[in-house]
Amino acid sequence: MDVKPDFGVIFQSSVKDSLRDTLGPTVMETLVPLLRQSLQVYAEKPSEFHRDLQFYFGFGALTLERMIVKDLFEKLNLHYPTGNELDFETCIGLARKDLIIHHKVSGN
Repeated sequence: MDVKPDFGVIFQSSVKDSLRDTLGPTVMETLVPLLRQSLQVYAEKPSEFHRDLQFYFGFGALTLERMIVKDLFEKLNLHYPTGNELDFETCIGLARKDLIIHHKVSGN
């Protein structure tokens, strides 16, 4: 049986968990419905998620994005490099590619 992890589901979980842990459950529950797209769409279009986070949080969005990426890498059992200077979209792309490569190598 082919059990392929769904990147979108893992991304959504990382976003919600990171927002909840950083801003609190009330802010997370208030913010997610205000976003222009669903979290599933943002998993495919991280640059749009970046833009929308910046709309609400300005430069604070960078801290939230780092928390989301760190959580995502942990959930995918990937090494999150300290001193990471890559932008949010690049990090999400790398995580997606690593998940695909790991899935192919492990034969799941």
